Amino acid sequence: MSNLLQTLKAEYSNEYNIDMSVLPYKLPKIYHGGKDYDLSQRWYVYYSYVNPATGKMQRQNPIYMNVNRDYNTVADRLKRLKAIAKNLTELLKNGYSPYSDIEIKEKYNIKEAIEWAYELKAATLSDTSIPDYRSKKNQFIKYLEKHGLHVYPSDEFPKKYVQNYMNEIILKNSGKTHNNHKVVLSSYFEILKKNDLISENFLKEIDNQSSKPEKNKSYSRTQLDDLFEEVSKDSRLLLFIEFISYNILRPIEVVRLKFEDLKVNENPAYLQVKTKNKPLKTKLIPSIMLSSLQNLKFGNPGDFVFKTNDKGIETNEMNRRDYFSGEFKKIKDKLGLGEEYTLYSFRHTFITKLFRELRKEKTELETYDHLMKITGHSTLKALKAYLRDIDAELAEDYSEFLE
Repeated sequence: MSNLLQTLKAEYSNEYNIDMSVLPYKLPKIYHGGKDYDLSQRWYVYYSYVNPATGKMQRQNPIYMNVNRDYNTVADRLKRLKAIAKNLTELLKNGYSPYSDIEIKEKYNIKEAIEWAYELKAATLSDTSIPDYRSKKNQFIKYLEKHGLHVYPSDEFPKKYVQNYMNEIILKNSGKTHNNHKVVLSSYFEILKKNDLISENFLKEIDNQSSKPEKNKSYSRTQLDDLFEEVSKDSRLLLFIEFISYNILRPIEVVRLKFEDLKVNENPAYLQVKTKNKPLKTKLIPSIMLSSLQNLKFGNPGDFVFKTNDKGIETNEMNRRDYFSGEFKKIKDKLGLGEEYTLYSFRHTFITKLFRELRKEKTELETYDHLMKITGHSTLKALKAYLRDIDAELAEDYSEFLE
């Protein structure tokens, strides 16, 4: 073996403090499309484990975790696969075996089981989702420890304690918070069920609670006038809000924009961004937005359009979004606007305005068809539900029926 390979092997062993010669597995590796990092290939993490039936090392099924669908650059795809490989390495170090679910089952109490399920789930989540899933996991474990329930063997954990916890959530919070907790915990319990650590996913039997939007309330015409008058004093924040208002982007999508994503010299001009529903969405840049971009000083193609500071390119998208939310909060506090008004409110407001203006000239179906291309909703059902939630469509005057 060459000195280089010996050094690499030693470094890899030292990183994880493992004697590689006695392991029942080979450490996870990444296939990245070949030496040219070919993004058209299917990238994945792979590893091998000794098959107890044969006593021989056997290659296990590759792990994709949607990286080929959700990540479209070499850097992003490698970052996600490295995180998956690291998590899998930790699981293997802690005794995970693809052949011994029974051993895992005997090993875990309910707290340990939830922690284990979180590690598996985290490998499939986006960077924006991980903090939320971690927070809700920690809240549930805190509840278990408070009531002395964390030591229950996972396969003996009673349904009533899950129900009691969800009851506490609805009593102390909102229906929306209850439903969000249910989604997260259900994903953990489903992992445990599939690995025979519990018999049933109790969360599936718990009803959703009705919820009313508490935030992101649409602005009135007067509120918009006041807001834009104040925001116009900060050109960067103004441009940020114009992307939400005119290009109908979500705040998290705005902070993902890089200069190379803005195709302002094309005819028609358009932008590309990772959205909630698609790994990459192409959206028209309307002329009103294009006018706002005329004074934008373009930087390096790979730089983010919106940095929080000179080192902003190194911060994650959650931090960048929260920074601009904080800057906007200073303005809305000055104008006396409550917590129900947010940056997201601009998106609701301008979608409502679009809907009502389109309905003046188009039929209902024509309006929906036109609006779907603008908002990015993937189905008509989803768009209609969204419009109902924000009260975009008002009834016609019905005074004549009351006379």
